[in-house]
Amino acid sequence: MLKKLYNWLNTIRLYPFTLKKAIILCVLVRVFWVFPFLLFNINFGIIPDIVILLLTLLAARMMGKDELRKILVWRHVSLPVFFGILIMFFGFEIIASELNNMFQNILPVPVGYFEEMLYMSDNFLIAILSHALFPGFTEEIMFRGIIARRFYRTYSPLKTILLSAALFGIYHLNPWQAVNSFYFGIFIGWIYLRFKSIWLCMFAHAYGNVLALYMSSPYVSINIYSDTWRHPVWFDIMGLFLFGFGLLTVIVLSREKVQTVSGKEGG
Repeated sequence: MLKKLYNWLNTIRLYPFTLKKAIILCVLVRVFWVFPFLLFNINFGIIPDIVILLLTLLAARMMGKDELRKILVWRHVSLPVFFGILIMFFGFEIIASELNNMFQNILPVPVGYFEEMLYMSDNFLIAILSHALFPGFTEEIMFRGIIARRFYRTYSPLKTILLSAALFGIYHLNPWQAVNSFYFGIFIGWIYLRFKSIWLCMFAHAYGNVLALYMSSPYVSINIYSDTWRHPVWFDIMGLFLFGFGLLTVIVLSREKVQTVSGKEGG
């Protein structure tokens, strides 16, 4: 029985790596992550983050002996591109926050839902580790390092980005996080496609999570059918401007890099 299970799991790493295999991998990691907390009730501190990290590393090892080395390879990214990404994601968080406000007007979050579901430490360091650094490292290994990197050999770049972003959203197991995670996954997937740097994706992911946690957004009350909270218009315009400026900067600078490399190879 165990041998059959091992052989079945072993087929996941074989190419082509399809959407079905990616779904199975995500379900396995989620199930083995949730089980000990339901059994032993140890959902506190950074213990859940350590467990999901270990499971993700185990999943990477299951995909091949050299998988982690290939995923974690260092690729240089220029400082202007790095700052362009900082600006882009700052603007993105403003836009995503407003889209989330609009979505919650349609589908309100049940009272106390996230308080019961998510542990938020009062300790700033623990909160940063649990909600920014650990997710940035763990989820990027899973969704860009394992899934997207293998999808690129099976699907077109556009389909790869959309499928990996959709899985990333669904992986959060609730619609309020899933929607913004899908948007976020699209741009992180695009960055990974463009720069092939998992470390850049990890940083952008952690940076985005920190902004989502601690960026104080101005709000105004909009009374249409009931009181709802939205950003003031100037704040949304600023977000669109920063996002557009950062995105354009990254596109232009990355094209210049490709042209420079092509010129050197031609010479």
